Amino acid sequence: MTRVVKKHLSLHERAELESAPKNFRWWFAVILWLLLLISYIDRTNISIAGPFIVKDGVATAAALALGNSLFLIMYGVSNIFGGYLSDKYGAQKIALVALTWWSVMTLFTGFVWSSLSLVFSRVLLGLGEGMHWPLNSKWVKEWFPAHERARANMFWNFGLSMGPIITGPLVTWMILSSGTWKTPFIVFAVLGLVVMVPLIFFVVKDKPSESRFVSKEELAYIQSNKEVDVSESATITQVLRKTDFWLLLINWSGMATIFYGILFWLPSYLIEVRHLSVNMTGFWYMLPYILMTFCIIGTSFLSDKLMKRAIFAAVGTLVAGLGLLVGTLVDNIVLAMILISISSAMNGVILPTIWSTLQRMFPSESVGAGAGLLNGLENIISAIGTFILGVSFTIGFPYLIIFALVGGLSGLILAKRGY
Repeated sequence: MTRVVKKHLSLHERAELESAPKNFRWWFAVILWLLLLISYIDRTNISIAGPFIVKDGVATAAALALGNSLFLIMYGVSNIFGGYLSDKYGAQKIALVALTWWSVMTLFTGFVWSSLSLVFSRVLLGLGEGMHWPLNSKWVKEWFPAHERARANMFWNFGLSMGPIITGPLVTWMILSSGTWKTPFIVFAVLGLVVMVPLIFFVVKDKPSESRFVSKEELAYIQSNKEVDVSESATITQVLRKTDFWLLLINWSGMATIFYGILFWLPSYLIEVRHLSVNMTGFWYMLPYILMTFCIIGTSFLSDKLMKRAIFAAVGTLVAGLGLLVGTLVDNIVLAMILISISSAMNGVILPTIWSTLQRMFPSESVGAGAGLLNGLENIISAIGTFILGVSFTIGFPYLIIFALVGGLSGLILAKRGY
């Protein structure tokens, strides 16, 4: 294509560019999905292996609860400086360091010998995995025009939903067939080091202009509507002075508190409170994330079409709180699990819209730090609810429900402000 691309493209010109022979940006999004998929399997396999670790006397249930909460706190702190480092040194370099680190720590978890070593392994795992999350937001900001970002966020968010779907049956099968809870930690650590590290090194670049797989036409299309974004001269300090960022944080934290609570403690809840078998627990553990996958797809396309973000996040968080409220009160196990699954699945409504809002709020030069700050603070806040739920389901569930309702109201305020 030899036509000079204007700053404002007509619908015909945009369609012509979209149909260019090479649309590598979407394959790039698939790689981001794989990266988050491995990340989430590495962090969630403890939810299936945890009861076996406790049963074998390797660690106590209290140590498992503490380890999961400290994981989230360290994960949150790591998000903050990981985002800053990605802005300074580039997303690819930080991704390679983070991926190598958390793969080694996953391997270490497979050889813990005491409560202290288990807690230590979770802290170190959080240190590596937290650096990864803001990288994806930075990549989406660079690799996709604004009107495609909810769908681009959808791709890498699939890793979050598909990770637990795979973790439930696969990790359960690995443990039962091999006779040891160590197997999944070893297998997935090797997968990260042998498959993902070379893929990130050779294929994933910081900007599309640096990739040999991106055509000139595709690059022009990616850069076609930068005017939609916030002014490039904005600083993080200026954004933090506005209430919008804090409303976004409260909204995201309300949903994330429910999501992490269910992610880490649903198997224990089903075994201890609902008295289900390990095999049935694996089935119900998958359901929230299957539903979440459909929510991510539907929300991403609809949000990009309407260019509305916050209203989806607000309604999703409110539904999550109400679903968990009713789901924990009903006696019928099938109805309870459907409602709890819907509650967790609302994370699929939140994810693409929260990150699209953030990518609008922050300029390219600081979107990594902004994403790290948002996700970092959210994880630290979520750690509180996760710990409370691990100590007491009776106290923990009401805490999660109230926080989600507050988060939903924050999202409604953002929607009224035009996000």
